[in-house]
Amino acid sequence: MFIVSPMHIPELGSLRAELRAAGLFEHRELQSWLKLAFLLCGVAGSLVGIALLGAWSTLFLVPVCAVFATATAMMGHEGSHRSFSRSPVRNAIMKYLTFPLFSGLGSLYWHDKHDLRHHGHPNVEGVDPDIRPWPFVSSRGDHEAATPGLQWFQRNFQSWAFWPMSTLMAAGMRRSSIIYLARARRTRAWWLEVACMVVHYTCWMIIPTIVWGPLAGIGVYSAVWGLCGVFLALVFAPAHIGLPVMAEQNNDWLHQMETTRNLELPRVISFFFIGLDYQVEHHLFPKLPHQHLPRAAAITRDWCKRNGVVHLSVPYLFALADAAKFIHRAWQRDAIAPVHVRAGLVG
Repeated sequence: MFIVSPMHIPELGSLRAELRAAGLFEHRELQSWLKLAFLLCGVAGSLVGIALLGAWSTLFLVPVCAVFATATAMMGHEGSHRSFSRSPVRNAIMKYLTFPLFSGLGSLYWHDKHDLRHHGHPNVEGVDPDIRPWPFVSSRGDHEAATPGLQWFQRNFQSWAFWPMSTLMAAGMRRSSIIYLARARRTRAWWLEVACMVVHYTCWMIIPTIVWGPLAGIGVYSAVWGLCGVFLALVFAPAHIGLPVMAEQNNDWLHQMETTRNLELPRVISFFFIGLDYQVEHHLFPKLPHQHLPRAAAITRDWCKRNGVVHLSVPYLFALADAAKFIHRAWQRDAIAPVHVRAGLVG
């Protein structure tokens, strides 16, 4: 087994220079605004269709609405990473518009959970929240750290309950957002987030309930965002779950590549992933606008080949099956020492 030493790790700066020379750090703000407008039209059109056609139309319009709503919410991911615009103000507008205002997800909670903890420590046991979405776990260590009740659930239900319970993912993140706000310091950003959430629930639930009744308000809202939870799981889980869970951090950029893979998709489906099918490049350079990620992936793949670094890219259905297989008995799996993960990645 070959164990890489620090002297074998190539400098990431040369890849960054190639991407910059290709113009891939330049923002596509107008294109993103137009994409957001298209996605919002998809949401609005689906909801208007439900209002005009009645309850029977929910069978096909709710899933359509959920696809557009999930992609709309993920545009906030661009604003949070500041890959949407060179303007901090417009990044914040995109973030607040699509996270707390449109989707009810706290941007402050997301920044802590995703931008800091997940991106800073992907697949690290006990640190990365994305590999232990409550009540599930991805390693024996996280299982042993759970409460007795959760341990019982993981042993008896984790093998089959992950995908059905993903319908609760959006609700769970909203709950976590509210808890995070309750514990956070009252700043201008805090008050803005609270105001956006009040408008969100008023427009999505209270007004439709008053005008059309509880089925239109609470029922359609729950159905749309329940399916959004499933779609979010289908986006995020295959990118990391199934790859090594590490006992501790490898403190260099290669750690991102050891724990991340790209997902090969048809272009029409990739459109709705907002760049999250190119997880390798996104994790290496979070400020890359999502429109540039396909070209960035081609440049990164060639650069990795020249430098003897493994670049993981697999068909989406293969990654999905791998993630499902991993989840089945993840609570029994020991986290791997970083040195064993690193062996064979660079030659």
